[in-house]
Amino acid sequence: MKELRLNAYAKVNLGLNVLQRRSDGYHEVETVLHTVALHDEIVLRETGDGIRVTADHDIPTGADSLVYRAAALLREQLGVARPVEIEIRKRVPVAAGLGGGSADAAVTLMGLAQMWKLRLDGRELHALAARLGADVTFFLTGGAAVARGRGERVQTLPPLPTTWVVLARPRIEVLTEWAYRQIQPAAITRRPDIAQLVEAVSRRDVPAVGRLLGNVFEEVIAAHHPIVGELKAQVLRGEAYGAVMTGTGPTVFGLMANEAAARRVADQLAGRGDVDVFVTRTFAEER
Repeated sequence: MKELRLNAYAKVNLGLNVLQRRSDGYHEVETVLHTVALHDEIVLRETGDGIRVTADHDIPTGADSLVYRAAALLREQLGVARPVEIEIRKRVPVAAGLGGGSADAAVTLMGLAQMWKLRLDGRELHALAARLGADVTFFLTGGAAVARGRGERVQTLPPLPTTWVVLARPRIEVLTEWAYRQIQPAAITRRPDIAQLVEAVSRRDVPAVGRLLGNVFEEVIAAHHPIVGELKAQVLRGEAYGAVMTGTGPTVFGLMANEAAARRVADQLAGRGDVDVFVTRTFAEER
């Protein structure tokens, strides 16, 4: 029985800006992303009949799950009839703004293409990923990138030097669809400077990146969930280059001066009792 084990790395949004609403109902965005070492594990096995997805957490595993859809899309588009069992070992928090589901789907696409020896070039793989979701294309390469459009137009950037990161996830749920309904692009007064952020990432200048962190969703989400602002303030009181909410939240992350500073802040945050805390680092996988 063929088996393949792969890591699906989480991401943080160093900058996230929302522009106008598009004719297809989505919003035009521009965002700078970076993968971190926190990851799920995906195990692919060529066994059983059809597609079967299992997980060690309470997440969707049926035909509507992103991972199932990734496998089904690949089989359908390439005319593959071989079975697959996909086991998801979750470590990345769900509905947290960290892209865990999209990362799992991207790794499933790449892993099955490898396991089934499918002749897919990068452009074909990106086209399939874009059909699954905006962030899925980014996770095909990971590292650092700027993404535009719905998030499917991805331009890679030099990854940052290894930088320690604290993730603080409040125990609340923020649905992406709900978050976008709260955003009124014309009313946004404070936006991250994506061009400057791209330059700072390209220079691999972590202190400058920390100063330029920004997310137009943060103010909106913090208005409904004040804990987001509280966590950001607490992280900034440590030795942080900067802190911001990632994605549509609710997770707040800080780029920290060193590992010791990251662990001190993490210990303080964990003492609150109402937040899940992770210490990780920026990460770029060699592919």
